[in-house]
Amino acid sequence: MDYTCRTKTLQALNKAMEKGTILLSHKLQRPEGQWNRKQKTDLIDSLLRKYPTNPTYGIKQDGVVSVIDGVQRLSCVRDFLGDKFALSKDMEPVLINDEEKSLAGLKFSKLDEDTKDIILSSELQIYELTDCTEKDVREIFRRQNAGKPLNAKQLRIVRESDEFSEIVYSLATHPFMDKLMTKAQRKNGTDRDLIIQTLMLIETNNENDFTSFRTKDIDVFVAYHSDSISQDKVDILKTAMDKFNEAFETIKVKQLNIPMILFASYRCVKDKKSFSKLIESITQFLSDYTDTEKLQDYKIFCQSGTSSTENVRGRLDYWRKIIREL
Repeated sequence: MDYTCRTKTLQALNKAMEKGTILLSHKLQRPEGQWNRKQKTDLIDSLLRKYPTNPTYGIKQDGVVSVIDGVQRLSCVRDFLGDKFALSKDMEPVLINDEEKSLAGLKFSKLDEDTKDIILSSELQIYELTDCTEKDVREIFRRQNAGKPLNAKQLRIVRESDEFSEIVYSLATHPFMDKLMTKAQRKNGTDRDLIIQTLMLIETNNENDFTSFRTKDIDVFVAYHSDSISQDKVDILKTAMDKFNEAFETIKVKQLNIPMILFASYRCVKDKKSFSKLIESITQFLSDYTDTEKLQDYKIFCQSGTSSTENVRGRLDYWRKIIREL
């Protein structure tokens, strides 16, 4: 097997697809149409901003390249140049020839000539594989698609400001989190999500309710409300976690209860309550939790739909009551 890496303009790639010298129907590839408008817009936006874009891979035989990785990218290029879709309405303005331009909601034909020229002359890399056996093709396909996709927790970081990312990182890497988290939870980003949920509880008040832990609501909090968190609040939470770390050599807490005890520790320090009494309450809670007969009023909020506002609020109110009574 051999290969040649070529760099081609979108105009050249589009012509090749029109002529049939690039085919998007290889048996191993998913069919076209997998991307939504936002994903398509991201590709065009990346090209305009000169962001690096993944290369395409195709098997070249008798002058024809059959794509085995990159069908969504190339079909997006073809469809945009063919006026088959408009760019997303929430696409941010792009700097083009020293002028900031808004392209949101526009089809290719509605763009100004300078922007059209830049898109047509934008380039993508394509690896043309030759002298491949069927085994080679399948193995290349497997290896190109072997990477584990980012989950929602791991993707959330792209919505965060630099300041918020620093806050979450500093709290998620606190020594006490090592006692709460398994290696698997660390690996899949659960530690970051639990810290974000804790911060949502801290920011919940009469004006703002962040007690839904559904994915879309966490994303909204991160994107629009996270920068309101003051360093004072972060410092209080760190102090509380320091106290926890000193108090517990080992501790086992169910994942859905971790933001609750972290919130309780924050309120305990902020309200200058007795931390030793809080430790006693948590120790009793953890002991009772393993008994099916105890904590029934709390456990009704720990069953199905645990991320809903009703259930998060129910658990939060339980811990607020404990803090008030310390």
